[in-house]
Amino acid sequence: MWYFGQTFVIGLDLYIVSPLLPAISRHYGQPASRVSFLITAFALTYAAFSPIWGVFADRYPRRLLGLLSLSLFQAGDVITALQPAFAWLVFSRSLAAAGAAGFTPTLYAYIADTTPLETRGGTMSVASAGFSTATFLGIPIGLMIANIWSWPAAFWLVFVLSLFSWMVSWRVWKPTPLPQASHPPRICPAPELAWNYGLTVLAFASFGSVYTYLPLDLIRHHHFATTQLTWFMTAFGLFGLLGTLAAGYLSDRAGRVTVIRFGLMAEVLLLLGLRQHWRGSLLWVNLLLFSMVTSYTPVLKALASSKGAKGLALSWNNAAMYFGLSAGSWAMAAVWTRGMSAIYLGATVFTTGAFVLSLRLRT
Repeated sequence: MWYFGQTFVIGLDLYIVSPLLPAISRHYGQPASRVSFLITAFALTYAAFSPIWGVFADRYPRRLLGLLSLSLFQAGDVITALQPAFAWLVFSRSLAAAGAAGFTPTLYAYIADTTPLETRGGTMSVASAGFSTATFLGIPIGLMIANIWSWPAAFWLVFVLSLFSWMVSWRVWKPTPLPQASHPPRICPAPELAWNYGLTVLAFASFGSVYTYLPLDLIRHHHFATTQLTWFMTAFGLFGLLGTLAAGYLSDRAGRVTVIRFGLMAEVLLLLGLRQHWRGSLLWVNLLLFSMVTSYTPVLKALASSKGAKGLALSWNNAAMYFGLSAGSWAMAAVWTRGMSAIYLGATVFTTGAFVLSLRLRT
């Protein structure tokens, strides 16, 4: 459960920003389109720095890298909470992302070092559940803090929680033997992981397409009130949490590749169904099931950790995730004017491509 708490803090820092954007926009007098770049800057910085951390991930102690990356993450949140000039605010989000990019794969590499391969999927699913929990708690927590105090209080909260995470890394993480490094440091992962990373990019491009534009569609075309949207996104994240835990449990029993393929097939079917312009409870059920079946992230991580240098492999896996999220959101901006049905179609194309690549996966 320590791992769950540590990933929850990192996830909360990302997902808490979205509901705070209106307050930040008013504070700086900036349009929403420019303030939303805070989220893009975080995602792109994470994707860029994750492989860089991976160069050192298998050459230095996990605990040392975990503490260093968490310190960068904390520095970014403190600068954000101090309400600097807008350019420095963007820099502070990028700094926090650079730290998160180092900590998350280091944590998963530590789990891979200390957990047998047979139970690694389940353990990683517990850690990934922290991100899923942050998904459905980030929005209500952000709204509550913005209404009761002010938006900087949210980042002070994340900073305080990250101090506990830092102490867990210092006191709980055990020293692990360094991998044998007979070659110079490299930034490129093992070639056999290319199919895994390609699949990850496409899968998260699909999820990012839907997740980015879904709240806007629910407000504009389904007339969701703020309270109703908050409850729905909470349920959406909760089902993602259940899916994450189920995927990890099943992967240790039915096989990782099998779980990934069945998840992708179910996702395609749900996306095609969502294009039928359903409303009411039928829409809720299909969207919540979509959140559940797309939660095979820990299985992809467990598969990547079984090949090559763990730290480098998982760093590239995380980079692929965040690049896919950004790419999906950016690509669907061009078709958003055609409605959510076009978004679902684009996501179906991404998911179908991911399924094709899954046929090349090997355990």
